[in-house]
Amino acid sequence: MLTTMRKVGNSRGVLIPAAFLASCQIEDQVEMQLQDGQIVIKPVKRKLRDGWFVQSATEAVLVQEAAESQVWGEATISDDSEWVW
Repeated sequence: MLTTMRKVGNSRGVLIPAAFLASCQIEDQVEMQLQDGQIVIKPVKRKLRDGWFVQSATEAVLVQEAAESQVWGEATISDDSEWVW
């Protein structure tokens, strides 16, 4: 297939047909290499469910911190005369 280079800012770009992208399973990210004067573009393979546990662990920590701040915010002692130290 013959195509033309397009100016993109100070660089150049090539439009890749959707059929090519689908055939190569290219989604959002690619790995680009220069090999023997040729540009090689490879799809980035993500692992199935990559990042799920990191996101859910972060969300769990935020939920826990919010719950603790709500509980401890209410548990203020203004008069400690009844306490024996």
